Amino acid sequence: MKFFSYYSFHIISYRFFTAPQIRKVASVSKTISDRYQEAILTLNALQTNQLKLKTTERRGKSMNDILRYLSYLNVQLDHIDQLNIIHVAGTKGKGSTCAFTESILRQYGYKTGFFSSPHLIEARERIRINGKLISKEKFVGYFWQCYNAICNAVQQSTEKEPLYMPFYFSFLTTMMFYVFVHEKIDVAIIEVGIGGELDCTNIIKTPIVCGIASLGLDHVKILGNTIEQIAWQKAGIFKKDVPAITVPQVPSAMDVLFERAKEKHCQLTIAPSLNHYTNYPFSLSLAGDIQEINASLAIQLVFHWLSARAGKSYNELLEAPLSKEILQGLATCRWSGRNESVTTNTATYYLDGAHTTESIEQCKNWFMNSISKQQTSTRNILLFYCSNDRDPEVLLQPLMTCKFDCVAFCSPVTSMTIDGNSHTDTKSSNDQWRAKVDMSGEIGRLSLHVAAFEKLWLSTLENQTNMPSIHCFHTVSQALAWIDDSKSLKPSVLVTGSLYLVGAVLKLLDGNDNDE
Repeated sequence: MKFFSYYSFHIISYRFFTAPQIRKVASVSKTISDRYQEAILTLNALQTNQLKLKTTERRGKSMNDILRYLSYLNVQLDHIDQLNIIHVAGTKGKGSTCAFTESILRQYGYKTGFFSSPHLIEARERIRINGKLISKEKFVGYFWQCYNAICNAVQQSTEKEPLYMPFYFSFLTTMMFYVFVHEKIDVAIIEVGIGGELDCTNIIKTPIVCGIASLGLDHVKILGNTIEQIAWQKAGIFKKDVPAITVPQVPSAMDVLFERAKEKHCQLTIAPSLNHYTNYPFSLSLAGDIQEINASLAIQLVFHWLSARAGKSYNELLEAPLSKEILQGLATCRWSGRNESVTTNTATYYLDGAHTTESIEQCKNWFMNSISKQQTSTRNILLFYCSNDRDPEVLLQPLMTCKFDCVAFCSPVTSMTIDGNSHTDTKSSNDQWRAKVDMSGEIGRLSLHVAAFEKLWLSTLENQTNMPSIHCFHTVSQALAWIDDSKSLKPSVLVTGSLYLVGAVLKLLDGNDNDE
């Protein structure tokens, strides 16, 4: 078994994709899996330099571009309005809120569409119909319809009105609207990508209701480095005369939300806590205290949506006890990679894609509460990674009280093969391939993780002896092999810091390749 300590890294190279190119491809592969991988490789080629992709100027133009892409697909804003959209922004919990909302409305018998990001294992996770991933067959069909139509439009554009190929998220947003219109869904639950004001999803003109989940500091290079600036961006999804709901926020953020609501001529309300309802307590399928906040927002989003659908007064529904559909939706919701535990023959994994200070704190509390219920004592292992735009010292700080026996830092790459002096992703899952991953840079990144952990350990603990053993791995497969070889009986492994890392671990733990 081969593993790498932080002092034994060697430099490796990584293959880069070229910049986005216009390609019109007809899939002729025999199997659906091959055709799906062909589509994913083409989709991956739309990824670009992260900094360029995330500039405010480019993000603003992307919204106008999406309207043009959709027009070439014969999708107009009126078609989008007919999707009866629930639009949700926020820093943490917006995905879980959307998942609860979708699960509840599906219990009522409505045909649901759910758009989320990022994906954990497969790109088609981002587009769900009736709670299920869009099938590979449908993904491939819709992908090439959108891709070829946009290619034609780009080729026919003029210097006076140029049109460029969309980037990765812009393309999937365009494809999502196209899919939902053609699938004739009853309701679309759409999670904002980044921010709100300039997010690609914010072409929506008349949603039924908007939601703002818990706010915190994230994507500060794009959205601003204060909670007030971030709140301003998130509230950009508010629309005139469209009800908006949020959850308790810090006062300065709440003030901004109410100011923006007034500016945009919409009514903003705060979702009550779950103990407001007469049949509380009730079961939530998602673990962690934060999920009570997310569920409270989801319930209010559903109430507003049902009110609009039935033409009833919102207060009539608010005063009623929670229905069996709502209770069932909350109890059966599935949302992978968030406060999720997976037990294998060799370990119990606790996985949460927390990547902000607040969400890491919540993740820590969930993990400590979970292992406190174990009947036998075991080793605790931390498997951690955070991306370049986040400070490992800030995110590791809340975890220092967990007293891990071992700490492992790992790049969120599933596995690699060696070909001469080059190392390339095996493409066991092209969905998880991230554009322009410089593995030599990743090695340096992991070294920063190690330095941050050592600094925190020596500065925050009175007992500066017995530092946990620290390991670094190039790939998740190496890290899991090391855990499997652990002499401890079923160690408890907390996997956190990055949804990419959580997704890679889940991919290897699952090992399935389902067409549906």
